[in-house]
Amino acid sequence: MANKEFLEKYPLYKKFKTNWEFYPEYGHTQLKENMVPKPAIHMYCNVCDSEQTFNMSNEFFENRMNQGESIIGKVKDVRYVCSACEKGLYVFLIYFGYDNKGKDVKTNIYLEKVGQIPAWSIKMDKELEDILEDHAEDYKKGLICESQGYGIGSFAYFRRITEEIIDGLLDSISDLLEGDGKEKYKIALAETKKTRVTQEKIELVKDLLPVSLCPDGMNPLGVLHSALSEGLHAETDQDCLEYADSIKEILIYLANKLKRDKKDSKRFTDSMKKLLNKKSEKVIKKQ
Repeated sequence: MANKEFLEKYPLYKKFKTNWEFYPEYGHTQLKENMVPKPAIHMYCNVCDSEQTFNMSNEFFENRMNQGESIIGKVKDVRYVCSACEKGLYVFLIYFGYDNKGKDVKTNIYLEKVGQIPAWSIKMDKELEDILEDHAEDYKKGLICESQGYGIGSFAYFRRITEEIIDGLLDSISDLLEGDGKEKYKIALAETKKTRVTQEKIELVKDLLPVSLCPDGMNPLGVLHSALSEGLHAETDQDCLEYADSIKEILIYLANKLKRDKKDSKRFTDSMKKLLNKKSEKVIKKQ
């Protein structure tokens, strides 16, 4: 349908903006059948009990009564079948809408899932559940809100998790630094203990992160700080769905990255100790 990300990852009622134009004055669109992509998607098949490739099995325009019918304000069903067993099925109900900016103003169409079978999954990755520990239940509640399009609710849960784990997260980062950078971070870290405001904690240390935590030069704590600063009070559900998704992705990235780097560091340290101990034993034997 629209693209892989929309079908695989978008919850209900989260708008997916397209570049398909709508002309309210004339009541028609530029959208034609050959313009609509039908990408293969990769999702869990409950028949195969594993991740599989699914392909679209119906024609997108097959239910239209005539070629001149407008799709604006309509819901279309899209069916995807598992390519492995040919039995696993996903059905998406997709609404076509546009943001009304006035009769004479050209605007773009957006898509929303208004139904999905099987339902959008709130199942957590086992490793992530282990990382979040006591906060896993709040994370699941955030996913439930997100799955129903309650962006403000999901944002609140993900923000709450961030505020509760931020101290442990910042303490863990200290283990990945060395030399002058480690000392600067320790000083900033001590300042974070003097405030209970998450945004202030992040602001104090966000520019001191090790390169290993900044993919392509992007600072995850800086982005997290910006998202949290937007607040809950003046944003719509749609806005908060965007922010909630960003917070969720950054939390997952940082948690996984820190855990992996600590494991790598421990393996390196253990290997070094083993080699040094072996060298020491040789010296003692010679004496």
